[in-house]
Amino acid sequence: MSLIRLTVKNIKNITSADLELHPELNLFTGRNGSGKTSLLEAVYFLGSARSFRNNQLEPLLQREQQDCTVFGVVQDGPRQIKLGVHRYRDGRREIKVNGEDEPRATNLATELPILTLGPDTVDLILGPPSGRRKLLNWGVFHVKHSFASAWTAANRCLRQRNELLRRPTTNWKELNSWTEQLVEHAEAIDQERRRYMDDLSEAFSGVSRFLTELQAVKCQYFRGWDQQRDLAEIYKEQTESDLRRGYTQSGYHRADVRISVEGQSAATVCSRGELKVLAWTLVLSQGQLQSTKRNCQLVYLVDDVASELDEGHRNNICQLLLKNKGQVLATGIDEKTLKSCWDNASRRVFHVKHGNFRAEGEK
Repeated sequence: MSLIRLTVKNIKNITSADLELHPELNLFTGRNGSGKTSLLEAVYFLGSARSFRNNQLEPLLQREQQDCTVFGVVQDGPRQIKLGVHRYRDGRREIKVNGEDEPRATNLATELPILTLGPDTVDLILGPPSGRRKLLNWGVFHVKHSFASAWTAANRCLRQRNELLRRPTTNWKELNSWTEQLVEHAEAIDQERRRYMDDLSEAFSGVSRFLTELQAVKCQYFRGWDQQRDLAEIYKEQTESDLRRGYTQSGYHRADVRISVEGQSAATVCSRGELKVLAWTLVLSQGQLQSTKRNCQLVYLVDDVASELDEGHRNNICQLLLKNKGQVLATGIDEKTLKSCWDNASRRVFHVKHGNFRAEGEK
């Protein structure tokens, strides 16, 4: 699977761009602020209908414009899929798949699965659990598509239960009903996460041995409640405490993926350089797992790899990306350094200036 055509309008400093992409490796070089990262954000927007860093449209939409559009053609074997996302400043959006209206953004992710690597990737380890849960859910979703319906149902139950917990008077019958449903969906989510994490932990161990010199590195799953206890029992015990707080304290929404080195949290014992490599390892493990278990080719958005990692680590990471057989869109300021990361791999190089893109060899 690869994105072979990309059309962008009014995304950050890109007023208009129409690119034919290489199915394997695409390199974008130019100064800071030239539009390289904006191009990656446009691709991410096409696969999710939202921005790189949050769900807010404002940072993505070009100033003084009222809407933005990204269109792409995905080649998946003999099949071509046409994707389009059009969003307005007032929040409205239009999503199309092969010309048909698509109400759910999750179907974009199915047709164009994307993983990102860049300056913010280290926040997977240094940041709150929400970022790690998001990565975990992404992986489970692409392995088990029924996960999306369980996730939607669980979120609905959680919202209803929290709303009841905040009311001044308690409707016990309604609260118990939503709690029972929440337990059912939370346990289903936990089961799928645990299965996926068994494979991810194994992949992580292999990639970390290749990329780091650290010993006894582990990637472990914590489900969001006591491993040894039943969730229904915990909710019963915590009901009064939940009522005082006005929210559900335990459950699938508190899950975490934790990275440890020799039994200690990586965030507390590793240098920032080591944490960067571990964070990139976690993402690359996801990609490797998708490639080997599902034979699924991903699109990797790699932002400024040369400035984030030293030469040895970045060369090894680029080697892994090529081995995973996905499509790569990578950016860099220095053209020579960026090209050297990928040796003699077949590629297309774009020079970027003021939001304009010129393929190497074109006038």
